[in-house]
Amino acid sequence: MDDTPLHIKQLQLAIWLAKSPEERLRLTLEDNDALFAFWDEIKKNNLQNKSGDQLNKPKKH
Repeated sequence: MDDTPLHIKQLQLAIWLAKSPEERLRLTLEDNDALFAFWDEIKKNNLQNKSGDQLNKPKKH
């Protein structure tokens, strides 16, 4: 995205780099866990409609 001004990006980078490597790793892992949980929930919701019937079923050959 290009809507963040350069000086803000520089501040964000400085704040990120001021953290210890352990803290940066911990935050990255937590963010990844949250992201995967979010996508799993979206996938689950896309497979069911309001009546509980499955949508987007895998095609049987």
